[in-house]
Amino acid sequence: MARAKKPPPPTHEEFVFHVRAPSLSYSFSIEHNRQRREWRPFDEHQTVNFITECIWPDRFKGREGKATLYPEPAFIDHKLLDDDDVRRKWIGYVRATKGEFETTLWLPPPVCWRLGEAMASGLIRSMLTNGPIEPRGMHRATSASFYGQEFDPVAYVG
Repeated sequence: MARAKKPPPPTHEEFVFHVRAPSLSYSFSIEHNRQRREWRPFDEHQTVNFITECIWPDRFKGREGKATLYPEPAFIDHKLLDDDDVRRKWIGYVRATKGEFETTLWLPPPVCWRLGEAMASGLIRSMLTNGPIEPRGMHRATSASFYGQEFDPVAYVG
């Protein structure tokens, strides 16, 4: 009798979060590194920071962390991305280690502020990220979704 083969380990992992307490920040300065971004003489920095509570995967269930949304103009004008730019492969990451639980995403600029406003008003309550599993507590995000009160994240994960 042949032994049943073990299924291969998963290659991607999904994180499901409750989101709360958004905070918006903005800064403006002269761009000092003109070689990196010749198309932008000034550095305008907007972020949406918020608290997350992990619902899935189970090994992180209940852990609180911080999350940051950064605007990335190259996601609107794709000519700004080099062919080998990492932003063509992933849009952010989830870093989950013993002392740290952090999510960072880069999104098109108009979306960052709209999501922050929606979180502040209670229209957005859940966030999902998905991407390849990588060692050492780093998970690259290749997709991100945000949902309102009609979405039940606990029912979603079973």
